[in-house]
Amino acid sequence: MASNSWGFLSFFMVLVVTSAYPIKTKQYKPCKHLVLYFHDIIYNGMNKENATSAIVAAPQGANLTILASQFHFGNIAVFDDPITLDNNLHSKPVGRAQGMYLYDTKNTYTAWLGFSFVFNSTDYYQ
Repeated sequence: MASNSWGFLSFFMVLVVTSAYPIKTKQYKPCKHLVLYFHDIIYNGMNKENATSAIVAAPQGANLTILASQFHFGNIAVFDDPITLDNNLHSKPVGRAQGMYLYDTKNTYTAWLGFSFVFNSTDYYQ
């Protein structure tokens, strides 16, 4: 009888210890792979109805409707572009890309870009 009690007590202690420290399982978080297109139409002095971006700063003496020089050095533009799921500008937008870019090198074509995406719905949340 004593060995039976000892076995039950051992089993009970193992059960208590294992339930006190649950095994951590890595929680699966679903990933989304999004392919998005944002369409940038720069204001050229004549397309104000269709323009989604405009030059707001340029080198001294430069025109604010035409990008400066070969590499556009010194230009700063802001944009509010439609985001679509394909490369067709006339597709239904799923959101907007809003931000700015500036051309920062004299002898090669480079740009610094800062923007955020604003979605129209919660379909792409998480």
